[in-house]
Amino acid sequence: MSEPISSSDNPASDVASKQPSPNQPTPITASARWLLAASTAFAVVLWLSGPPLAIGPLVFIALVPLLAISEVDSSSPWKRTLYVASLAYWLISLQGLRYAHPLMFLPWIALSAYLAIYPLLFVALLRRWHSSTGRAYPSPLQSKIPICLVAAVTWVGLEWIRNYFFTGISVLMLGHSLADMPMLIQIADLGGTYAVSFVIVCVNVAMHEALNRWVVRRNPVTFESPGTSLAIAGGLLVATLAYGAMTMNVATEPTGKTIALLGGNELTVYEQDVAREQEIFAAYAQLAIDAAAKSESELTAVVWPESMFSGGMPWMSTGPDLVVPDFMQTPSLPALQPEQLRFAVESNQVEFLNRAQSIQYAMAASSTLASEDPPSIIGGCGLVQYADRPSQYSGVVWVDSSSKMSGTYSKNHLVLFGETIPLVHSLPWIRDMVPPGLGLNRGTQPERFDLDGISLLPNLCIETAVERIPVNHMHQLNSRATPKLPDAIVTLTNDVWFHDSAVVDHHLRCAQLVAVGCRRPVLSAANGGPTAWIDSSGRIMERLPKGQSGVIYAQPERDQRVSLYVRIGAWPAGLMGVATICGLLWMVFERLTRRRNQYEIADGIETN
Repeated sequence: MSEPISSSDNPASDVASKQPSPNQPTPITASARWLLAASTAFAVVLWLSGPPLAIGPLVFIALVPLLAISEVDSSSPWKRTLYVASLAYWLISLQGLRYAHPLMFLPWIALSAYLAIYPLLFVALLRRWHSSTGRAYPSPLQSKIPICLVAAVTWVGLEWIRNYFFTGISVLMLGHSLADMPMLIQIADLGGTYAVSFVIVCVNVAMHEALNRWVVRRNPVTFESPGTSLAIAGGLLVATLAYGAMTMNVATEPTGKTIALLGGNELTVYEQDVAREQEIFAAYAQLAIDAAAKSESELTAVVWPESMFSGGMPWMSTGPDLVVPDFMQTPSLPALQPEQLRFAVESNQVEFLNRAQSIQYAMAASSTLASEDPPSIIGGCGLVQYADRPSQYSGVVWVDSSSKMSGTYSKNHLVLFGETIPLVHSLPWIRDMVPPGLGLNRGTQPERFDLDGISLLPNLCIETAVERIPVNHMHQLNSRATPKLPDAIVTLTNDVWFHDSAVVDHHLRCAQLVAVGCRRPVLSAANGGPTAWIDSSGRIMERLPKGQSGVIYAQPERDQRVSLYVRIGAWPAGLMGVATICGLLWMVFERLTRRRNQYEIADGIETN
């Protein structure tokens, strides 16, 4: 960026002004026009680095405008312009959310307004660091810490905070911009997308330092040795490339299994009647039969997207302490007893499995390959459990080749404003406003589907876009007394809500980084995309174009590696998050202290 600002002396004290350091940084004052240009440049370049244009290398300069803003004088009005630019970035990047339901328009704006705060926090923390190191005599510790590491820890810390706080969604982390550059994302098996973001921030600081020293030619706002950030960023980038080249060549073992991933574009709505659900079920049943007929190898399983296998008939089960819900009782009739409810549920299970068996027989009959058993069905389906109280889940069912229910998975992470709304169970007036389908129950643990010759970890909906969910699942399975990790992650989703917008591509990029972080192939079956087969190095082996129905025949390979990220989780990024939170709290404390002192001085003047 060119020098848009005028320089002026800003002595920290009379003593400092009389004895300036030879490397004394030069405080600068920015005009409102320059601040607008810098903020806009940040938002535009960051947007260009991701879908739909996906010019990934631009991410290495996307933060340079923010770094420049962090160095302007405290009198410069940077906050408002940066917030507006950040808000515009998030609104445009997530605009696909507004298609899901008329009620999603306000949550789309609210979510964007919330996420737009994070670039401001990043700049504010850097400015606080500069103000403490920009004195004539900074503390020895601060003067020795390279600014690129400070910036990287701050940015990653903020990403960690937003991945847990409020929505807990991981889309559009900085590292996702490099999803199409496999060699640069292999370090995700060490620290997840956080590790990729860390390197990107360091390179941005190095680019900013190079711009300051050799283009703008002004003193940096740090006391570190010239070229320190350049050396660190260069070293990290070379190490990242070397590690990528080494790990991408690790041999994997063929499983010899073929998994058919169904991808369709069936329109769904929140207030959907049973007839429409049955139409969707029939369309996917025909797609599954066609997939078996066209397959050139024996199918181990056919995967239906999220909720597509319900067909107006969720899988029901009963638990201990069975109680008949009040809504099932009819005042004019004798009370329904728990035994009667259990019998009704068991009858529903028989009908459910008979329906699945008919599809399996049809798939086997349509196949030209000699096979003794039909393929298993792994399908997105509603789950209802009756126990001491009824519970409803968005889930996955596994009907094995003998047409028995061999496993279910209940979604662990619900979509805020899509499947759950805060206080929906507590406040009746909120419950009355939301459409049917919201207020689901949340599952609490991972499941593993051990098919013949291959083991799969089921994930549902946006769970691959919440990176900690599949990573924590893998970590939990690896921490058991007899650990057995799955061979692949199978994710079922329904992204038709987003009308083929960039949100679908963001979801796919999250899955690519999850594949590297877990060192497991990701098999994604989606209604409305992204239906894709991703290998354990994050490379897209095959993908259905957006808006196109079809089948992908995935033949995942077994990767025996257990990544460091799976072994230890995200605690390094968590430490950065804690450090960032401490920095934010310290800023708040200083601000409150300064305000209190100002009030005391004002009161003293009035008293005198």
